[in-house]
Amino acid sequence: MLNLSVSEMLLYGGIAVMAFVVVMAVICCIVFSISGKRLKKKLEKEYGKPYK
Repeated sequence: MLNLSVSEMLLYGGIAVMAFVVVMAVICCIVFSISGKRLKKKLEKEYGKPYK
């Protein structure tokens, strides 16, 4: 084992979880932005451009 105390394991585990969440948030933002652009194009094609 790495001879870490419980508090050290919680600290490093929390850092690892936060890093994972940041990576997943970036991936979700990219996916939602791409799918949003596709949806906007599809809606403009079917219904025309919105009034402003």
